[in-house]
Amino acid sequence: MKVLVTGGGTGIGRAIAAALAAAGDEVVIAGRRAHVLTAAAVELGVGHVVGDVTESPERLLEAGPFDGLVNNAGVARHAPVDAWTAADWDLHHAVHVRGPAMLSRAFCLRLIEAGATGSIVNVASNLGVRPAPGTAAYAASKAAMLSLTRSLALEMAPHGIRANAALPGVVPTAMTATGDDPAARLEALRLRHPLGRLGAPADVASAVAWLLHADWVTGAELAVDGGLLLG
Repeated sequence: MKVLVTGGGTGIGRAIAAALAAAGDEVVIAGRRAHVLTAAAVELGVGHVVGDVTESPERLLEAGPFDGLVNNAGVARHAPVDAWTAADWDLHHAVHVRGPAMLSRAFCLRLIEAGATGSIVNVASNLGVRPAPGTAAYAASKAAMLSLTRSLALEMAPHGIRANAALPGVVPTAMTATGDDPAARLEALRLRHPLGRLGAPADVASAVAWLLHADWVTGAELAVDGGLLLG
C-alpha cells in the first residue's frame, strides 16, 4: 500500500509513518515545515511533500497515486469559554475537518476514477466523544471528524474505499506540553487512565496501521486511550 500521512514529521504522525514503513508500506509524509519534514523523511527512509492541509490539500496527492490516507495533522489551542476566539474555532475546523474532508474527497475521486480500492484513517481524539473543560474548539472539531469518518465510510463503501478513526487518549508530545506546569498536568491525567500510564506515539501508530489494512472494517472508531473513556 502507498500511504500519505499528514502531519507526518513529528509526534504521532512520525510514529505512524515509521510503523507503516517497517511493515512494508510505501510512505509519504506531508507537513508545513520543510526542514522538519525533510529531516524526518531522511531518517525514516520515506518520501515527503511540503504542504498545508488547509491550503489546496489536493496538491499533496501529486506525490501519489495513493491507496492509503492517514489524516493526522492537528492543532490544539485550548481555552475556557470566556477566552474563545473566532480565529481559534476557525483554525481547529480548518485543520481537523475542512482540510481532511477536501483531501479525502480528492483521494476518493482519484481512486474511483482509477477503479481502485483504498483506505482512510482519521486520527481523531477521545475528546471528540467526551470533552474536557477548556477544550471546546478542539473537541468539537474532533467530534466533527468522527462524523466525517462515518459519512465517508457509508458513501464510499460501494466503491471499496474504507474509512475508520482512531481515538487517542493522552499522548505526551510537543502539542500536549502546554500550561504552567505540564509535568504536573500530565501526571494528573495519567492517574485517570485505568491502565496506569499515558500513551506513546507507537501505541497510536499500531492501531492506525491495523485500521488501514483491516479489509472488513469500515466506520469503526477505535479508542486507543488506556481505558480513559471508561472512567
